[in-house]
Amino acid sequence: MRGPDRRGLLRLDDVGEGYPNEPSDEDVASAAGIGLERVLRFDLNTLGGGPLPAVAAALADYPAERAVEYGDPGYGRLRAALARVTGGHPERIIPGAGADELIRLVTTSVVGPGDRVLIPTPTFGMFEVEARLAGASVVSVPRDDPGTRQPAGRLRAAAEEARARLVWLCSPNNPTGDAYSADEIRVVAQGLAGVVVVDAVYQEFAEATLGVASESTGLLPLQEELPNLLILRSLAKAYGLAGARVGYLQVPASLAARFDLARLPLSIGGPSEALAIAALSDVVAARTRHALLVNERARLAGALEAAGWRVLPSLTNFVLARPPDGLAHVVAERLAAEGLVVRGYPAGQLVEWLRITARAPEHNRLLLAALGLAGR
Repeated sequence: MRGPDRRGLLRLDDVGEGYPNEPSDEDVASAAGIGLERVLRFDLNTLGGGPLPAVAAALADYPAERAVEYGDPGYGRLRAALARVTGGHPERIIPGAGADELIRLVTTSVVGPGDRVLIPTPTFGMFEVEARLAGASVVSVPRDDPGTRQPAGRLRAAAEEARARLVWLCSPNNPTGDAYSADEIRVVAQGLAGVVVVDAVYQEFAEATLGVASESTGLLPLQEELPNLLILRSLAKAYGLAGARVGYLQVPASLAARFDLARLPLSIGGPSEALAIAALSDVVAARTRHALLVNERARLAGALEAAGWRVLPSLTNFVLARPPDGLAHVVAERLAAEGLVVRGYPAGQLVEWLRITARAPEHNRLLLAALGLAGR
């Protein structure tokens, strides 16, 4: 029997494809015929090594009776903790349920049907998904090679030509692992008649890679120059809170009230807020974990390169790598059969590449062994 005709029921009917759903741990375990405990995710860029100590303690101590009450809709304590760590102003921090919710908040606040969104590719797929859901047109600026990012001048010219109202820059970029400098971002954003958002959710790993102080590469000083610059951050990767869903925007003073009005008041639950505040109370522990994972990433990259893989330099907790024969899907399938999941790309410029997250040392050894690179 034919289902109901949906035409006319929704504002926009054809919005393209959604973000690809990765298989669940249960799906992976079932397909591989293994126990759930043997599944290891090298595809999601989460923090290896388990929860940070302060997070584990906060979860154990969270009072169950608070689960039946609403939290603070203004996120006063969370904003204060984020401001203390980043050096920003609490009133210019807009919390949300992970970076994904904030990508939607920015997109729907800035563009609508008929507007254009400029996106350098390859990059995080949610930028395009949300643009199309808002009815905007996407202007892609592809790389000439996965290892060579688009020149800032080229992006600025493309944004001006398209009259883009919104420009996304992922820096460090997912999935290539490289980053734009503050000077390059200035070239794109300064005087542009549109909003430029820098997705900086991997900033902490970049600082660990470079061996510089926490927040020393942050873009808040640049934001003081550029009233159209927004910064997207998250506690999912660097603080191990992917399951808690806590992200935040850093916005210019002139836009703070508008974004505070537009955000959802209680999208971050009380337990998640408590875990975030706890994680931010011990930056030293987080930095120690970042240093470990950066070293593991380098060890993983070195082993792959020695085996003939092409591995792109990375400022993140993952590597983008191409196997010698280019048959990335074959490698991914072989690993998945053992419960080891890496990120593949079914089409496009990265079809021969895999993105692999560096996890705890013992996990990385299992991956290398499965690739026939044990001992490297």
